Amino acid sequence: MAKVTAAVAKRHAELVAQINAADRDYYVADAPRMPDAAYDALRRDLEQLEVEHPELQTPDSPTQRVGPRESGGQLGEVRHERPMLSLSNAFSPEEVAAFVASATKGLGGREPELVAELKIDGLAISLRYERGLLTRAATRGDGSTGEDVTANVRTISVIPQQLSEPIDAEVRGEVYMPKEAFAALNVAREEEGLQLYANPRNSAAGSLRQKDSRITAERKLAFFAYQLFSDPQPASQSAALQRLHGLGLPTERSARAGLNAAGAVAFLAEWEEKRHALSYETDGAVLKVDRVEDQELLGFISRSPKWAVAYKFPPEQVTTTLLNISVEVGRTGYLTPVAEMEPVLLAGSTIRRATLHNIDEIRRKDVRVGDVVILQKAGDVIPEVVRSLPEKRRAVLDEFQMPTRCPSCNGEVVRDEVRHRCPNPWCEAQVFEGLRHAVGRGALDIEGLGEKLLQQLVDRGRVRRLADLFTLTADDLDGLDRMGSVAANAKKGSANRIDNVLRELQRRKEQELWRVLVALGIRHVGETTARDLALELSRRVAPGGDWSRRVAAALRELTVEELTSVSGVGAVVGESIVSYFADSGTGSALNDLIEVGVTLNPSAVVVASGGGGPLSGEVVVVTGTLVVSGLSRREAQDRIRVAGGVVADAITSKTTLLVAGEKAGSKRADAERLGVRIVDEAGFLALLGASAAGG
Repeated sequence: MAKVTAAVAKRHAELVAQINAADRDYYVADAPRMPDAAYDALRRDLEQLEVEHPELQTPDSPTQRVGPRESGGQLGEVRHERPMLSLSNAFSPEEVAAFVASATKGLGGREPELVAELKIDGLAISLRYERGLLTRAATRGDGSTGEDVTANVRTISVIPQQLSEPIDAEVRGEVYMPKEAFAALNVAREEEGLQLYANPRNSAAGSLRQKDSRITAERKLAFFAYQLFSDPQPASQSAALQRLHGLGLPTERSARAGLNAAGAVAFLAEWEEKRHALSYETDGAVLKVDRVEDQELLGFISRSPKWAVAYKFPPEQVTTTLLNISVEVGRTGYLTPVAEMEPVLLAGSTIRRATLHNIDEIRRKDVRVGDVVILQKAGDVIPEVVRSLPEKRRAVLDEFQMPTRCPSCNGEVVRDEVRHRCPNPWCEAQVFEGLRHAVGRGALDIEGLGEKLLQQLVDRGRVRRLADLFTLTADDLDGLDRMGSVAANAKKGSANRIDNVLRELQRRKEQELWRVLVALGIRHVGETTARDLALELSRRVAPGGDWSRRVAAALRELTVEELTSVSGVGAVVGESIVSYFADSGTGSALNDLIEVGVTLNPSAVVVASGGGGPLSGEVVVVTGTLVVSGLSRREAQDRIRVAGGVVADAITSKTTLLVAGEKAGSKRADAERLGVRIVDEAGFLALLGASAAGG
């Protein structure tokens, strides 16, 4: 045994400190700062050091646990009945072969059959079912003690509250955020001036560990089950996966059983490329000895099973040249530097641009125009510049400087914490981005007002405020790109784009209050807060009369103290709302909308809170186009909520009703396979108690 020198002891202490700090960032703060490859290298150095000097290993060593000892301090603690163990890692086919050889030796020379499962990059959780009912959900935590996230897990639609059989069981799996949901969440956070999530795993963890389960519900989390403890216990891992699926739990369907070492390596090679086409992120695969009897014979080493290994796919990175750094102005005035690069193919798509977030990130990565830079996709979704390659510079390159004047309106730029901001609310870029936000599906949901049309209207000075949209005439649209001309349209004598836009604007003058609140673009006011605030106002302001004007007046008079008494509204949000209506530039925006004929409707927030309704107890999915009523997908979902139903996006074992419009697609086939009740548009309107003409 080698002697522990002072230098060795110091190196060991440094490794422990670095890994502990990284673990706190990853598990507690949900804000990892260390790249996975660097973290893996540190752990391997520590493991090797403790093999050479076992006397350095203590019960508190990172090699002896999964995560940090301390909790985030937000949620209750749960002691796991069985430790939730970590897995040892493999990074090459040779290491996979070594794992199989070790298992073969442990089984007396008999090579075991393996099952390979894609490793979903999310947050491990344990679900406890009693007599088939979900009673508790907990994060992995440090492997022995996790956090109680039961209330939040109940908002994840794919996790059944009741299994198909009344059994007692513990189910383990991974909560993750689909790529599309991750991208949408970061777009929303960017618009609000909030820090972006680094990857889907980070966003899933942050979403699951919220104090307010309504925030979790908004995040569109998903789940795959991969481990089952029950009586009787399935005889193999492949049988356990089938059993989980039969109980109504979602499982990742790419798993493959009956593999030897060569088959496992082939599986890994296949999915290293195919993974980019998945709707969720996978950073590798888990190889397990299939038979439970063999698993028990092999046992454990330290805190890892000897019968399983996690194979990590190498991160796909490419190099390209940074041609320019442009600066974009967002809806809230924040300036975002954007890398303009020589086009390069990465993970199946051609990348030309990537956000650089802020000046501090540019400095940290030492990125300069003209640099060769390393590019990857964060979470296989969002392109990001990892760093520059200074050694490839052929000349001295200047550091990038953020502009002191707004690139859109030339107004003076101010520094706001780590970001730069244009404080001019009439800045053309902010006006355009605000309008783009307001007409989107999550707000007023006005079809036909695309970015190009909005940009032309802003450039011509015809639209400066949201209310201006509702005063547009045919002459305002005459001759704009893709709109045609009034004269040519009159000759055709049929519906045209100008008429369609004006008709849509007229139809959208009647709006649910919460949608208008979202459309106003008040900082920190998203859909959940807008719905809560609309519900409170509908309680305060009696129906009848000129409800729109009276509710607008009531909203302007609310104090920060009154606003913070509303469920889901904190001090920061309350102050933001008060500031918005006190500001000379934005304070009249709601009244301006009412003046041009926009009518506020409280119905979509009032009925849903009363319990009951024709769709009470139903879990409803809408698919296809509703042609007769003309309802958009979002409007139909609002009607479902008003009628007491629960809206879902995908067909699962919990779905009770599918509303199938024209071109319903694969969701109809899924519903038929699961025996879900299906109604057409007429049947849907009948269930709501509305006629087709009622739209």
